[in-house]
Amino acid sequence: MAIDVNETDLAILSNLSEGRCTPSYLEKQTEFTRQAIQGRLTVLRAADYVVKIDTGLYEITDEGRAVLSNQDG
Repeated sequence: MAIDVNETDLAILSNLSEGRCTPSYLEKQTEFTRQAIQGRLTVLRAADYVVKIDTGLYEITDEGRAVLSNQDG
């Protein structure tokens, strides 16, 4: 399911492209609240752009990398 990515999504995907992250870490690395990040992670998971590896630990998928690279291009 393709979604329209927003600024929060791009920040999340960009950080996840560097390695696995938790919502707390993403909050520290971005200007967004943990609640906003968690909400968008749910949307990004439904779109198959990220996967939940363990409790509170997320990783970008190949689909998420493709979205991120399309935004850079």
